[in-house]
Amino acid sequence: MTKGTDKPKSRQKKLALLGYLLVPLLAILILTLLFLPLKSGEFKTSYQNTNKVATSSSKIASQSAQPLKPTPKPIPIPVQTGRSVRVPILTYHYIGNNPNPADKARDNLSVAPDKFDEEMGYLAKNGYNTISFDTLYAALSGISSLPPKPVILSFDDGYIDFYLNAFPILRRYGLHAVSFIPTGLMNQGYYMSWSQIREIDSTGLVSFQAHSVSHPNLAALTDDQLKYQINESKKVLQAQLGKPVNTFAYPYGLSDERVWRVVKSAGFIGAVGTWFGSIESEGTILDMPRIKIGGGTDLASFASKL
Repeated sequence: MTKGTDKPKSRQKKLALLGYLLVPLLAILILTLLFLPLKSGEFKTSYQNTNKVATSSSKIASQSAQPLKPTPKPIPIPVQTGRSVRVPILTYHYIGNNPNPADKARDNLSVAPDKFDEEMGYLAKNGYNTISFDTLYAALSGISSLPPKPVILSFDDGYIDFYLNAFPILRRYGLHAVSFIPTGLMNQGYYMSWSQIREIDSTGLVSFQAHSVSHPNLAALTDDQLKYQINESKKVLQAQLGKPVNTFAYPYGLSDERVWRVVKSAGFIGAVGTWFGSIESEGTILDMPRIKIGGGTDLASFASKL
């Protein structure tokens, strides 16, 4: 009887032990099943983020691999060679008060008549000699020498205020000047008329020279357009004034080797740009430097440029 009762007790103990082992296992299984979608979602999100980073990096790499846009071709500056002389070529545009103060570009190019008078008075009182480009060419070729303190006064674009404001001041001081004319713009709006140009020319104080026909960027033109702008301006000026035209001014100061060749083949002896300098030489004769005089130039600064 004792042995019979011992067997059920032993069986109960085994079942209880098995239960203790199964409960933790079941708990682990349930927790795993509950959290598996979350882990899977987290992995998916992480993968997507990694994919985005990889795609973004790929785009950046692709953009970096693309060829860069060509940088604008720098404006060539000729090399100073051969004979050289120091002759400041001063450049003016408007001689008049700016009618539109909001136009900052014109404000920078406009010299008030009273300031211009002060500058011309300084030249006259301090022994400066205003010369022509033909005199400069003669010195560069060794034919003649320059007077003391030579300077060239150049005026671009042929505006009406040259006739109204600049010329009377130049005549009062007996100073010579050079006016560069875009021939196709004369007789229009803010520009001088041909009769005014001929009137000034008759005094011998001003030499009128070529500045193209319509003031374009010459370096951007076709060969035929370029030849027209350069040759026609020379032809019209010579016909209007009955005298040789030997100097050309590049609109906006823009030119290159091709433009220089056309200027030379048209019969011009020299030409001027807008790059800064006061040394003129045989090597730079087809693109000579000039010194801009703007509205903000005071008399001390003006004197320092000479």
